[in-house]
Amino acid sequence: MVNNDIHNAPTFILYGAGNTGRDVMALLRRKGKDVAFFLDAKAQPGMQVEGCPVYAPASIPPGKRQPELPVIVCIFNRDVDVLVIVEMLRAQGWRSVITFIEFHARHADSLGDRFWLSSPDVYERDSDRIAAVGQLWADEKSRIIYRDMLSSRRSGRLDGMPCPGSGEVQYFPSDVEGWLEDLPLRFVDCGAYDGDTLRAVAALGIHVEGYAAFEPDMDNFRRLCEAGKNLLEPGTRMHLWPCGVSSHAELVTFACGLGESSHVATGGVGASIPCVGLDEVLRGFRPNMIKMDIEGAEPQALTGAKELLVENRPRLAISIYHCPDHLWTIPLAVAGLKCDYNFYLRVHGYNLFDVVLYAVPR
Repeated sequence: MVNNDIHNAPTFILYGAGNTGRDVMALLRRKGKDVAFFLDAKAQPGMQVEGCPVYAPASIPPGKRQPELPVIVCIFNRDVDVLVIVEMLRAQGWRSVITFIEFHARHADSLGDRFWLSSPDVYERDSDRIAAVGQLWADEKSRIIYRDMLSSRRSGRLDGMPCPGSGEVQYFPSDVEGWLEDLPLRFVDCGAYDGDTLRAVAALGIHVEGYAAFEPDMDNFRRLCEAGKNLLEPGTRMHLWPCGVSSHAELVTFACGLGESSHVATGGVGASIPCVGLDEVLRGFRPNMIKMDIEGAEPQALTGAKELLVENRPRLAISIYHCPDHLWTIPLAVAGLKCDYNFYLRVHGYNLFDVVLYAVPR
């Protein structure tokens, strides 16, 4: 773990001037600490964040470089290997570099849960269920990923954290036994975004017999309609729904306009959108594959698809990184349906993002 002297320093430098960096600066200021400046690879001359200057790592003005100040790498997303940034900063002479994950472990109560990131205490409280899921995995790769993920989450360290496999296509892994055996696809795409998964299907040359997609953000939905028209063969059974997926038909508050991150909102801030349960709207569709990447609403969507799953036993690709306990509660929920699945775990993004549970009927 990080030396306490780093956390107790009076002044910090923050790498990354996005939302995470701004949140860290706000917390440090509330605690009476100072941020000397931001470092950001996309910094422009004269750029500031709330009065704090932002410099490119190679363009720090003379006299501003203070290698004794600790640097917090405020990057927390799927696209950036944070360890590469840490190594770069150390090579440039910064003596103390910590990651946002390490910082969050110390300030979890103030920063709150963020996707899978939570207080380390959650793993002690749910130790029995975590252990039970450890017995579900069908291959050694899944067992190693699960073990290493839990180790990184508990320790707040990135060392040994699983990284995405080179060349692997999310939702269509090449090393999950039986994943593409039942073709053509009758595919249910929950959280279809702008048709990105459909484009992956087309690029892989997979024949689609039926496609049912759900996307509540209207900007995304318009692009999804265009993708469906251009990518699916004439005569393909296609149902596109401009709504979300939940346990039953209901209206929910939704944060729109955020691209692939549009999501059900809390606190009543956002637009009202309809949601449906898959059991309510897909009778007779007979899916053989269901994907869910719906920004944390996966448990409710599974509840609303129980009949569909029991009757058809489709392969499942379920995102399990949006909330801290989804890593174990979602596999247990699927196992509880007693559909006789083999379970696999794969990582498709950096920093434990895009973690997917694959369930394949035996």
